[in-house]
Amino acid sequence: MHPKKKAYATVIAVLLVLLLALTYIAAGAGSITLPSTPQAPGGTVPISGTGFGVTKAVGIGFGAEVAGSNANMAYNGTTDGLTWSGRVSYYPIKPGSFVLTSDTGTSGLVSTYTDDGDGTTTGSFEGAVGTINYVTGWWTRVTTVDVTGISANYSATYIRYAYNATPPAGVTTTASGTFTTSFIVPTVGNGVYDVTSIDAQGNKGVASLTVDVSVPEGFSVGVAVLLSSLAVIASSRYFRKRPRIVN
Repeated sequence: MHPKKKAYATVIAVLLVLLLALTYIAAGAGSITLPSTPQAPGGTVPISGTGFGVTKAVGIGFGAEVAGSNANMAYNGTTDGLTWSGRVSYYPIKPGSFVLTSDTGTSGLVSTYTDDGDGTTTGSFEGAVGTINYVTGWWTRVTTVDVTGISANYSATYIRYAYNATPPAGVTTTASGTFTTSFIVPTVGNGVYDVTSIDAQGNKGVASLTVDVSVPEGFSVGVAVLLSSLAVIASSRYFRKRPRIVN
């Protein structure tokens, strides 16, 4: 083979390997679609998503990632003393960022549950597992022995988003892992903001939305430009010099 052709073939092979690697990395990731035109604070924005879990609840976060934490959380236990649950204050939660700590104080027993990124957590003691719902903020902790009567202080750290934009009624994906809904743009200033959709299984999609406070609520920039153009045409016709009529 000609040296130059051989070099081309090598480059193409490397590119194919990289493409396959990127495809593998992206597997399981969701994708969301937002309007390309700027939106106003308080405006209703349509959003659609694909590539999410089947019939899973979806949470929508708006803005930058923010460190979240809770201490001394209220919790409930089952009658067998093996399962405990509680809820963090802010959600949705970034998959893979949740860490739950249980401290029994005087007994000196401290255990942690680390987020596996798929809605489950793994405890620091053998056999200890749990769950975290990224959409609702609810967590569970399952122990291997009855801990009824042992007082514990539950704390958690995680990554949340500056604003929770999930619709009040919530949204659930279809049997094909898609969803279509809308959310209200929070009261923010001009700028480009990330919108993040997360399902309870840990699938995540991110897209950008431009916010412009000068856009009338409920109007897109395209509509505003169209109305302005119509106004210019109407005014030019109204103020046009009338033709002189000669008898």
